[in-house]
Amino acid sequence: MASLQEKQEKLQRLYQLYEQPMYRIAYAILHHVEQSEDAVSDAFLKVIKNLNRIAEVDSPQTKQFMIQIIRNTAINQYRKNAKDAQRLVGMEDSILQIPNETNEVEQFLHSTEQKEITEQLLQGLSETDREILLLRCESELSFREIAQRLSLKESTVRKRFERAKKAAGKQEGGKQHAKKLFILE
Repeated sequence: MASLQEKQEKLQRLYQLYEQPMYRIAYAILHHVEQSEDAVSDAFLKVIKNLNRIAEVDSPQTKQFMIQIIRNTAINQYRKNAKDAQRLVGMEDSILQIPNETNEVEQFLHSTEQKEITEQLLQGLSETDREILLLRCESELSFREIAQRLSLKESTVRKRFERAKKAAGKQEGGKQHAKKLFILE
C-alpha cells in the first residue's frame, strides 16, 4: 500500500500533467470558464477516490481514465445547467404574473380540470403503467431511476412507457392532453 507521501506525489504529477487538457475538455462541453474550472476540481476529487487504480501517471490507460472522468463530470454539469435553466424559465413566468382573485380562481379551475383529464387518461392503464407515466412525467425521473424503484429492467420501463403513452393518447379526446402531459418525450 502506498504511503501518504507517495499518494500526494502521484496526485501532484497527475495535476501537473492533466489539469490543462482536462480544462480544455470541460470548456469544450460547458463553454463557461468558472464551470469548467469547477468541473476539473470535481473530477480531481473523483480521481483522489480512485487514486489506487492508477499505476503509472503517464500511461495511456491513465490518460483515458482522466479523459473519461472529466468528460462525464462536465456532461453531468451541462445536464444540470439545462434542468436549472428550465426551472428558472418556469419560475420567471410565475413571478411575472400579477396575482388577482380572478386569475387565481381560473388557475385553480384549470388545474382541477387538468387533474381530472389526467386521471381519465390514466384510468385504462395498469397500476404499473400509471406509476411509470407519473414517475417519468410528473417526478421527472430517468428510466433507470424508475426501473430501480419498481424493480424492473430499464428496457422494460422504456417499452411500457411508450405503450402506456400511446394507449393514453388513443382514448377519446385524450390526444391533445396526452401531448401536454408527456411533454418530456
